Amino acid sequence: NIANPLATILSAAMLLDLGLGMKQESEEVIKAVDQSLQEGFVTVDLNAEKNYSTTEVGDKIVELIG
Repeated sequence: NIANPLATILSAAMLLDLGLGMKQESEEVIKAVDQSLQEGFVTVDLNAEKNYSTTEVGDKIVELIG
């Protein structure tokens, strides 16, 4: 549970925008990822001192979107 999910989440945002024409939804996902990064809510590869699991980061993104 240490993999960084942010690239996968951003790929889903691209799918929403480019594949499904859901630009507003895509922008919400990207905004949530940006906010997570700004808050330091990241996995161990991005911060060895203070980090969260893959699941926790994914849950945080969902919370920020919702």
